[in-house]
Formats: sequence, structure tokens, C-alpha cells
Amino acid sequence: MSWQLWVVIALAAAAVVLLAAARMRRARKVFDDITDLNRPIRITPPVTADDLARARARHARPEPDRHRKHG
Repeated sequence: MSWQLWVVIALAAAAVVLLAAARMRRARKVFDDITDLNRPIRITPPVTADDLARARARHARPEPDRHRKHG
């Protein structure tokens, strides 16, 4: 019975190692994409005041004078 527990522990450890390796591989790919110096530069249009106003309106609370009370 004891060896079966060790088999389960070994399988769980192998699964954790495989999961970590997959995540590290993905992280390495993302890191390489970020640090690649030969990639084309993407130019974004400048942010205007209208864009900022629309963003603030999207995130505005419906009732700005009503505050949550704690306690």
C-alpha cells in the first residue's frame, strides 16, 4: 500500500514539473518578443482630449455624490 502512495506522489510531482516547464516556455517566448530589437515599430495615433473624455465617461460612477460607508 505504501508504494502506491509514492506512485501517486511521483505522478503529481511529474505533472507539476510539466506544468512549470510549459509556463516557463511561454514566459520565455513572451520575453523574447518583448526584447526583440528587430521587430517593426508600431506607431499608435496620439491620444486626444475627446478620447480621454470618452474613457472617463465610461468609467464614471452613475451616482458620483453617493459614497460607500464602512462600518
